[in-house]
Amino acid sequence: MIEKVNDLDLVLPFIRKYFLNFRYDSNPYERMFCYKKNNKIIAFISYSIIYERAELNYIVVDEKYRRKGIAQKLLDFALDDLKNNMVENFSLEVNVNNKVAIKFYLKNGFEIKTVRSNYYKDSDAYLMVLEVK
Repeated sequence: MIEKVNDLDLVLPFIRKYFLNFRYDSNPYERMFCYKKNNKIIAFISYSIIYERAELNYIVVDEKYRRKGIAQKLLDFALDDLKNNMVENFSLEVNVNNKVAIKFYLKNGFEIKTVRSNYYKDSDAYLMVLEVK
């Protein structure tokens, strides 16, 4: 079940498990949702809508629940929200070494637009963009 995150303190332990340096700065454009199973958070998505553009901040599924379609459900949920908010394109950065994520985004219609050199401490990132229809 996908739920809006109303209390960040409830999802922080899950987020920090995967993003050690996660810091939350109040962002009026950011939307956060979690996926729960048996009342336990097993996945999380965060994206920001800035007028006609949106940016994916985070998407993660607990290791035990991967390859079960949960990331797809979260992405589909976000895309429906973006369409309802008249968003024209959705962008993200992904580590060039993260082959699983790149394949997932390509399968969902994202296109690699450019390489961002040294985006991460130890590697480059692809800027990927999806035209929202």
